Amino acid sequence: MIASFSVRRQAGPRFGYRGSGGPVTVVARSLHARLYGLPTAPPPLPTALDELLQALGTVRDSDQQQAVLAQLAEQLRNAAEILEWARDNARQLPAPVWEWLRDATDTTRHLADGLDDVSPSFASPQATATPLPPPAPPTPRAAPTRR
Repeated sequence: MIASFSVRRQAGPRFGYRGSGGPVTVVARSLHARLYGLPTAPPPLPTALDELLQALGTVRDSDQQQAVLAQLAEQLRNAAEILEWARDNARQLPAPVWEWLRDATDTTRHLADGLDDVSPSFASPQATATPLPPPAPPTPRAAPTRR
Protein backbone atom coordinates (compact mmCIF):
# COMPACT_ATOMS: atom_id res chain seq x y z
CA MET A 1 0.00 0.00 0.00
CA ILE A 2 1.31 3.44 -0.91
CA ALA A 3 -0.11 6.56 0.73
CA SER A 4 0.78 10.01 -0.48
CA PHE A 5 -0.13 13.19 1.38
CA SER A 6 0.06 16.72 0.12
CA VAL A 7 -1.29 20.06 1.18
CA ARG A 8 -2.58 22.76 -1.10
CA ARG A 9 -0.58 25.93 -0.96
CA GLN A 10 -3.68 28.04 -0.24
CA ALA A 11 -5.07 25.75 2.49
CA GLY A 12 -3.53 27.74 5.35
CA PRO A 13 -4.90 31.18 4.45
CA ARG A 14 -8.21 29.73 3.33
CA PHE A 15 -8.87 28.05 6.67
CA GLY A 16 -7.29 30.71 8.87
CA TYR A 17 -4.15 28.65 9.59
CA ARG A 18 -6.20 26.32 11.80
CA GLY A 19 -5.80 22.59 11.88
CA SER A 20 -7.41 19.81 13.83
CA GLY A 21 -4.95 16.97 13.57
CA GLY A 22 -1.41 18.26 13.43
CA PRO A 23 1.26 17.91 10.78
CA VAL A 24 0.77 15.43 7.97
CA THR A 25 3.99 13.64 8.94
CA VAL A 26 2.44 12.66 12.28
CA VAL A 27 -0.50 11.10 10.46
CA ALA A 28 1.84 9.31 8.07
CA ARG A 29 3.97 7.90 10.90
CA SER A 30 0.91 6.72 12.76
CA LEU A 31 -0.49 5.06 9.64
CA HIS A 32 2.86 3.40 8.96
CA ALA A 33 3.09 2.10 12.53
CA ARG A 34 -0.45 0.71 12.44
CA LEU A 35 0.01 -0.97 9.06
CA TYR A 36 3.19 -2.75 10.12
CA GLY A 37 2.22 -3.42 13.73
CA LEU A 38 4.89 -1.14 15.17
CA PRO A 39 4.42 0.46 18.58
CA THR A 40 2.99 3.95 18.43
CA ALA A 41 4.69 6.06 21.05
CA PRO A 42 2.99 9.35 21.80
CA PRO A 43 4.91 12.29 20.38
CA PRO A 44 6.57 14.66 22.85
CA LEU A 45 4.36 17.47 24.03
CA PRO A 46 5.02 20.92 22.59
CA THR A 47 6.14 23.73 24.84
CA ALA A 48 4.26 26.62 23.22
CA LEU A 49 0.80 27.14 24.67
CA ASP A 50 -0.95 27.39 21.31
CA GLU A 51 0.66 24.14 20.17
CA LEU A 52 -0.23 22.51 23.49
CA LEU A 53 -3.83 23.54 22.93
CA GLN A 54 -3.76 21.94 19.48
CA ALA A 55 -2.22 18.79 20.96
CA LEU A 56 -5.32 18.35 23.11
CA GLY A 57 -7.10 17.08 20.00
CA THR A 58 -4.83 14.02 19.88
CA VAL A 59 -4.67 13.25 23.63
CA ARG A 60 -6.40 9.94 24.25
CA ASP A 61 -5.34 8.28 27.50
CA SER A 62 -5.10 9.52 31.07
CA ASP A 63 -1.30 9.52 31.14
CA GLN A 64 -1.23 11.92 28.19
CA GLN A 65 -3.82 14.12 29.91
CA GLN A 66 -1.64 14.21 33.00
CA ALA A 67 1.38 15.09 30.85
CA VAL A 68 -0.52 17.99 29.23
CA LEU A 69 -1.45 19.36 32.65
CA ALA A 70 2.15 18.99 33.87
CA GLN A 71 3.37 20.85 30.77
CA LEU A 72 0.80 23.59 31.37
CA ALA A 73 1.94 23.92 34.99
CA GLU A 74 5.52 24.31 33.80
CA GLN A 75 4.48 27.01 31.32
CA LEU A 76 2.58 28.85 34.06
CA ARG A 77 5.74 28.83 36.18
CA ASN A 78 7.62 30.31 33.22
CA ALA A 79 4.91 32.98 32.90
CA ALA A 80 5.30 33.79 36.62
CA GLU A 81 9.05 34.24 36.10
CA ILE A 82 8.37 36.62 33.21
CA LEU A 83 5.92 38.64 35.33
CA GLU A 84 8.44 38.80 38.15
CA TRP A 85 11.15 39.91 35.74
CA ALA A 86 8.85 42.65 34.39
CA ARG A 87 8.07 43.81 37.90
CA ASP A 88 11.70 43.87 39.01
CA ASN A 89 13.19 45.41 35.86
CA ALA A 90 10.68 48.13 35.08
CA ARG A 91 11.69 51.65 35.96
CA GLN A 92 9.57 53.55 38.44
CA LEU A 93 6.31 51.65 38.23
CA PRO A 94 3.36 53.25 39.98
CA ALA A 95 2.49 51.40 43.18
CA PRO A 96 -0.81 49.94 41.85
CA VAL A 97 0.93 48.50 38.77
CA TRP A 98 3.72 46.99 40.86
CA GLU A 99 1.17 45.45 43.25
CA TRP A 100 -0.88 44.09 40.35
CA LEU A 101 2.22 42.44 38.85
CA ARG A 102 3.10 40.96 42.24
CA ASP A 103 -0.43 39.59 42.67
CA ALA A 104 -0.46 38.23 39.10
CA THR A 105 2.85 36.47 39.76
CA ASP A 106 1.52 34.92 42.98
CA THR A 107 -1.74 33.86 41.32
CA THR A 108 0.09 32.29 38.38
CA ARG A 109 2.32 30.30 40.74
CA HIS A 110 -0.77 29.27 42.75
CA LEU A 111 -2.41 27.99 39.54
CA ALA A 112 0.71 26.00 38.63
CA ASP A 113 0.82 24.42 42.10
CA GLY A 114 -2.89 23.61 41.83
CA LEU A 115 -2.32 21.87 38.49
CA ASP A 116 0.41 19.78 40.12
CA ASP A 117 -2.11 18.75 42.78
CA VAL A 118 -4.87 17.98 40.26
CA SER A 119 -2.95 16.22 37.49
CA PRO A 120 -2.47 12.87 39.33
CA SER A 121 -6.26 12.53 39.38
CA PHE A 122 -6.17 11.98 35.62
CA ALA A 123 -3.77 9.03 35.90
CA SER A 124 -5.30 7.26 38.91
CA PRO A 125 -8.79 5.80 39.26
CA GLN A 126 -11.36 8.39 40.26
CA ALA A 127 -12.56 6.27 43.21
CA THR A 128 -9.34 6.95 45.16
CA ALA A 129 -9.23 10.65 44.42
CA THR A 130 -9.48 12.97 47.39
CA PRO A 131 -11.49 16.15 47.02
CA LEU A 132 -9.43 19.29 46.62
CA PRO A 133 -10.12 22.46 48.55
CA PRO A 134 -11.84 25.16 46.50
CA PRO A 135 -9.50 27.70 44.89
CA ALA A 136 -8.91 30.93 46.74
CA PRO A 137 -11.27 33.66 45.53
CA PRO A 138 -9.52 36.49 43.72
CA THR A 139 -9.23 39.71 45.63
CA PRO A 140 -10.82 42.71 43.90
CA ARG A 141 -8.31 45.26 42.70
CA ALA A 142 -8.61 48.65 41.19
CA ALA A 143 -7.28 48.99 37.69
CA PRO A 144 -4.05 50.98 37.47
CA THR A 145 -4.49 54.53 36.32
CA ARG A 146 -3.08 55.30 32.91
CA ARG A 147 -1.28 58.47 32.25
